[in-house]
Amino acid sequence: MRVSPDERAVEQVVDGALRRARRLVVVEAMALGVFVAAASWAAGLIVAIGYVVWRWPHIGRTNVVQTMERLNAGAQNVLITAEEISAGSLNPSPNVRDRVMAQAAKRAGEVDMRSLFPSVRARQTIIVACAAWLIVAGVRIWRGTALVPGAAVFESRSIQDPAAAGRFRVTARVEPPAYTGLPSATLVDPAQIQTLQGSTIALSIDSRAMVATLEHDGDRQSLIRTADGRFTGRVVASKTGYLLISTGENVSRTVPVVVSPDALPSVNITVPGRDLVYAGGNARVAFDVRATDDYGLRSLRLQYTKVSGSGEQFEFNEGEIPLSVSRATARDWHGVAARSLDQLDLRDGDMLVYRAVAADQRPGDGAASSDAFFIEISKLGVAAGDAFTLPEQETRYALSQQMLIVKTERLQQRRSSMPAAELTDAALNLAVEQRMIRAEFVFMLGGDVQDEEVEAEQSTELQEGRLENRGQRDLRAATVAMSRAEKLLTGVNMAEALVAERAAVTALQRAFARDRYILRALASRANLDPARRLTGDLKDASGWTRPVAPAAENRRAAQLQDLTVGIGAFVRDVRAQAPASAVVLARQALRADAESTALRTAATGLQRVADTWNTTSEAARRQMLEEVASRVAAEAARALAGPPLGATSPAIVGAFGDALRAANGRPGDRR
Repeated sequence: MRVSPDERAVEQVVDGALRRARRLVVVEAMALGVFVAAASWAAGLIVAIGYVVWRWPHIGRTNVVQTMERLNAGAQNVLITAEEISAGSLNPSPNVRDRVMAQAAKRAGEVDMRSLFPSVRARQTIIVACAAWLIVAGVRIWRGTALVPGAAVFESRSIQDPAAAGRFRVTARVEPPAYTGLPSATLVDPAQIQTLQGSTIALSIDSRAMVATLEHDGDRQSLIRTADGRFTGRVVASKTGYLLISTGENVSRTVPVVVSPDALPSVNITVPGRDLVYAGGNARVAFDVRATDDYGLRSLRLQYTKVSGSGEQFEFNEGEIPLSVSRATARDWHGVAARSLDQLDLRDGDMLVYRAVAADQRPGDGAASSDAFFIEISKLGVAAGDAFTLPEQETRYALSQQMLIVKTERLQQRRSSMPAAELTDAALNLAVEQRMIRAEFVFMLGGDVQDEEVEAEQSTELQEGRLENRGQRDLRAATVAMSRAEKLLTGVNMAEALVAERAAVTALQRAFARDRYILRALASRANLDPARRLTGDLKDASGWTRPVAPAAENRRAAQLQDLTVGIGAFVRDVRAQAPASAVVLARQALRADAESTALRTAATGLQRVADTWNTTSEAARRQMLEEVASRVAAEAARALAGPPLGATSPAIVGAFGDALRAANGRPGDRR
């Protein structure tokens, strides 16, 4: 159908009005979105889209024509009629059509677009959005945070998108202890930190987040924001563990920390380097001591314990032989000394036990001892036995118990400077020595006392004097005290063990001094009658099965099993997982055993998966996870002393499973 010029003019006016109305709606939507984005970019985007969806149906062609008709008082409904003719709703004759279009073109030319669709509301919305951003800028400046383009965008993504965790930068300055003289080192985004025990790790985190926290081996602290907008914190590396840096919900980075202990000095007595026994005279003994350390020595001494006395009484005196020390370097020292037997004040029956002690530069007691040697004066030329006991059978047990007291006192003095594992081993060794002394003592008693429970039951009888032989009572009291000392040493309770050990020595000396109770070397021989063999009454005999002690709980194996199951679930369903799950698994690996090289490597690989989540394909993620899974499975197999876990495992339950589900955004999922 032919379109007249008047009809074309009406269409152009209506199209122009429609475009202006839609532009204003888009501008208003963008202004509202920017206003809301001052608080949250995601919320601003949602508001903008929602506003356009709400307003768009109300700005159609018919609505525009009705608005034009309403604002043109003399139109007399001609514009609406022209629109209906153009749309085909009306089909008038050609003459009527031309007349209506002519009048509609005349009225359309009189329409003022600015009055028809004013931009006042759009300008007001833009002003409000600008004011909101000015307020946000003022708050950021007041808090000391620089306002940079895209800051709000990055901050929102760092909270909503766990993959943004890899975008904050971590700078770690490692400062070794001052006594080592080692230079400090600066690491940027370290995959792992290796340092010396006692070093200080100063962290600086570049992030636009509002808060940041640092977890070090389970201890959590809030980081402080400095004037330049960075978060700072300091930790002291005392043992191998991990650092967990978090800057928002599900936004974190795990960094393994490998701590190498400062080794104790190595000290040896090269001369004489053996035990010496003299029958008499005034021989001169030369001492030559050498000590080395990895970072530097502080002192080198030659200490001794002199044992004097005989019969029932012994006296222990401690002292030090001054050394003439020459220092080749700060790490290599050499000491010499020489003393005669008269200078050492040694007489017949005396013994001098000596050892070299070297200390390094670390604060506290970083001392180590050499092997102990002794010098004995004996006219018989017989060397002392184990535990520095003399050969006289009637006095050797009190002396052995007294030397155990000396060793326990030394361990108690060194307790604060020793690692827990080393302290426990030393206490257990003393407990073994106490048990050996007691076992030999009970054997020499004739084997009357069979176990500690029987001794404990008789302890009240001993105190009440119900046993007639006072010497036997004192000896049994000594065995009770030895048993108690052994148990206390096993529990690493040196203070109470010393009380029990001294009680044992007192009881032994009391028995020897008052009643001259002499131990028999061998039990009396009993004659067996072969004719009576297999003639007993068996009616009361019964079977007996020794119960099997329950196996100790292997917590590390259980943690590795949970970790293996978690990684297996991650590998099987990579597409549905979130990068924060990899961070949870990395933290779990380090908590299970930060000392394990395999688990530290696995944690580093899991953190790499989280950091590169948005830049790698699903196949690449799966390959990295399979490498991690193989390492963890091998470690779990060694811990469980069996084959690696199968591919199918039950669903993970407990706090670990809840953390994984929360990281994936499925807090209520308990498949």
